[in-house]
Amino acid sequence: MYSIVQSKPKYCLGGWRSTDMKANNKKYILIPVLCAWVCCAGAQTLAHRDSITKTARADAKHFRLKKAVWKKYRHKLPYTSDYFKPTAAVVKDTALLHDSVYVDTYRQEAFKTNRGRRTAGHYVLLGGEIVVGVAAAFITAILIFVTPKLGG
Repeated sequence: MYSIVQSKPKYCLGGWRSTDMKANNKKYILIPVLCAWVCCAGAQTLAHRDSITKTARADAKHFRLKKAVWKKYRHKLPYTSDYFKPTAAVVKDTALLHDSVYVDTYRQEAFKTNRGRRTAGHYVLLGGEIVVGVAAAFITAILIFVTPKLGG
């Protein structure tokens, strides 16, 4: 009447298994191999990204905004402004101008170098305050040590 065809269990690495179980074992082997491959690929990307970041920082170290632009905007420009964008004249490797990691890092570093810039008047005022402070301390010290000797 009805004949039921059964597949014979086959002997494999783990013992007697059916052919369906072999397909499951492939998944268990494939997952760790895939994870190891992804980890290696991620580590290579980070190492490459780190060298690009170092190059961008070195290139942006000597960046200065033009005097007219700096006086106009001072501290109002965001780092994403096109004024901080790298150009072929200031970059050692022009192929990096198309790399988004390089451009973003360059902009951030260029922004940091110009954020702390001050005018000459700022430094004159600061130097004057220091001179006045030192002179006041000197005069106070003279008054403290000389005044008691004058009275007596």
